[in-house]
Amino acid sequence: MKVFESVNGLVAWDERLQSVRIEWNGFSHGEGFQAVLMQGAELLRQKQSGKVLMDIRQGSVIKEEDKAWMADFYVEHVYKSGLRYLAMIEPNSIVAKLSVNRAVNVQGQLPYQQRSFSGLDEAVRWLNELKPAAVLAAG
Repeated sequence: MKVFESVNGLVAWDERLQSVRIEWNGFSHGEGFQAVLMQGAELLRQKQSGKVLMDIRQGSVIKEEDKAWMADFYVEHVYKSGLRYLAMIEPNSIVAKLSVNRAVNVQGQLPYQQRSFSGLDEAVRWLNELKPAAVLAAG
């Protein structure tokens, strides 16, 4: 069920995975970048599943100010919204992959489990292993 869509990406609820799904559409920055992430956090809060599948295969580099926003504000905000498990499908672009890795490293120790995957099947398998009761108990 699609909840939000813009030129930057979309946010949906994946009933099969019981997970928020965020998909990026190329380069995104500033308010557009933040809007997608904030919509994802709001849906996560509403559904209380604890899980996000973030598909960055079509994503691009992350600007320095967006990395800072994520580290300074978003990590804590999304955790308070209920995030406990984030499965991230890595970008296809090597340059984007390096940028995403730097953004993750800037965030330091995360309050939730985050794993990166090269493909959708691996990410889905990991999220499926997480039972809803285990997700809620982790909160």
